[in-house]
Amino acid sequence: MAACLISVTGTSGVIRINYTISATLYTIETSVGDFYIEDTATDVTYTTLSGDLTATSGCFTITEVIPICYKILWKGLATDGYIANAIILGNDIITITNTVFPKTRHDLITNINNANDDRVKVIGYKFRSVIYTEFTTYDSSYIVKVLGADIPMLRVKNMDNTGYIYIPGVLQPDCLPQEGFTIVDPCYNTLPPAL
Repeated sequence: MAACLISVTGTSGVIRINYTISATLYTIETSVGDFYIEDTATDVTYTTLSGDLTATSGCFTITEVIPICYKILWKGLATDGYIANAIILGNDIITITNTVFPKTRHDLITNINNANDDRVKVIGYKFRSVIYTEFTTYDSSYIVKVLGADIPMLRVKNMDNTGYIYIPGVLQPDCLPQEGFTIVDPCYNTLPPAL
């Protein structure tokens, strides 16, 4: 077994390298620089989490995995008792801190982005409320960047605590900022490079 050099180039950011050795998946998140992995690695991919980084190797081909963006949209009445408590991604339930929904948009963004799972991050939002004499309606849109092929769903506990409402993401043509949206820096987790 020998070591294989991987070079991460660009000006700044965070990149994730995934690879498999003997049916075990390994992940490294790093920034600009060089590191080595075993040359028996297969299925080597990279995803640029932030910045302009790319990965190359002279030993094997590294395939870029491009993030996909979805819009999670809520249009409707604001009533007390709705609590957002998870993002569903494929078969995984990513628990977030209970968040009053849809009134507390900044808390929801913070709680999703701090869920310690870089596969799903809020990167933008748009929020509008309309107050009528007896009620308020909310139009909340969140742009969510996903690493992988799973469609994100926001899980919201209903107001009488008897079940959940699932709000699926709608595929977006790209992850570029959309008109009227406020951009959010998701602060990806950064780990030191492998030795």
